[in-house]
Amino acid sequence: MVLRGANVLSDNEGMDITCNLGALLNFRVAIHASFTFRADALFELVDALLLSAAARSPVALSLSAAFRREFASVYDALRRGRVDRCAVRAALHDAEPADAVTVAGYAVYSLDSSIAPRPDADTLPDRGRVYSAERDGTVAGHQFSWLGRVIAQGRSWFAPREVDRIPTASTPAEVGAAQVQTLVNQAQPDEPPKVVAVDSGYAKRKFLLVFVGWSAACVLVRLACNRVLYGAPPPKSGGRGAPKKHGEPFRLKAPPIPQRQETLMLGPYQVRLSAWHTLHFKCLPALVGLVLRVEFLRADGSPRYQRPLWLFWSGPQTIALRDLAVMYLLRFGIEHFFRFLKQHLGLLITHSPDLLAVENWVWIVTLAYWHLLLARDLVTPQYHPWDPAARRAAPDLTPGQVRQAWGVFSRGLGTPARAPRPSGKGTGRQAGFQPQPRQRHAIVNKGQKAVAATA
Repeated sequence: MVLRGANVLSDNEGMDITCNLGALLNFRVAIHASFTFRADALFELVDALLLSAAARSPVALSLSAAFRREFASVYDALRRGRVDRCAVRAALHDAEPADAVTVAGYAVYSLDSSIAPRPDADTLPDRGRVYSAERDGTVAGHQFSWLGRVIAQGRSWFAPREVDRIPTASTPAEVGAAQVQTLVNQAQPDEPPKVVAVDSGYAKRKFLLVFVGWSAACVLVRLACNRVLYGAPPPKSGGRGAPKKHGEPFRLKAPPIPQRQETLMLGPYQVRLSAWHTLHFKCLPALVGLVLRVEFLRADGSPRYQRPLWLFWSGPQTIALRDLAVMYLLRFGIEHFFRFLKQHLGLLITHSPDLLAVENWVWIVTLAYWHLLLARDLVTPQYHPWDPAARRAAPDLTPGQVRQAWGVFSRGLGTPARAPRPSGKGTGRQAGFQPQPRQRHAIVNKGQKAVAATA
């Protein structure tokens, strides 16, 4: 086993590394225990994925030395394996890094969705039309909702806590609301309050309703530039009828004079922050918050971009405006996370027509990333000769650097998975057996009922 700088560590640093190594080993045991069926094969798939530099399909992982079973076990594990969601949630909660960033006392979480294009998988159930920015249009496939904690500012690390496939009968806002509810229910009393930073697609009633009356979690959501919010309603003057729910309209295209405004440096950029208090959405008057406008300025004070960044904050309105801007900028850590999973951990390489196999593969990739996250302070980086001096001097390793060093580091970790037992030669198909063709499924368009296609 290779530990980072093990020959020059002080006593405190050596103790920290020992604790981190123990946390990684305990995490591996807890993950293995969370697999309730085909546990050994699923766990060895995680190890094989970490050791495979460029796997083009899940079955290619059977060539790895970490996968001690035959290639048919890959298909069997993905199609029939079971993951105990409660157990894996507890393992991820316990493994969340203690040094993760907090802003103004809040733990910053990010929520977003990713797509898995499957345009040619006619036998894969529950495919829908989802928008792909890469293809500049819609594509048939699945959509997954991810919720996790941002680890550090300016770094690409991200700690995913919840991942769920978004059914065609649901929306990202509905699934995201359920994930936030689960996250808050799992929180301990001594944990800091949480802020969930989301894009403008989540500025909907079904998602925002979760944060009404909560002090343990707040939302920081981006607003489209054409939204209209409302101020506090005037007091009822008497007479019959219900009191008004909305006050004066607040149009983002023509806002009034800000109630708070300040100009400051946010990293290398000059930023002007403007805030308005006690505003709410028309669809949800019970959620009253603050609206923040973020304008990036040039050296002469003119706006750097054509449109400013509009944010809605549901927490205490006395919070510093700078902290709100930093919270939302931290949200972009999830974009680096998505890119790493797709480019380096094979998030999209599965082509199984089985829905459970697709979801199990997403969990395999997620847990493999967690191994890299927990080992980022343990491995010795293996730099290339052409790496610049700035990269060699960086105190923190990137996910790619940790994965590059994982092969040497993992030799002494061991595995909780049991060795395979010889089962003899299978009998194969019976004589005369003719498998029926798989059922084909139509692509579901939102707002229309799914019609099953005939085989």
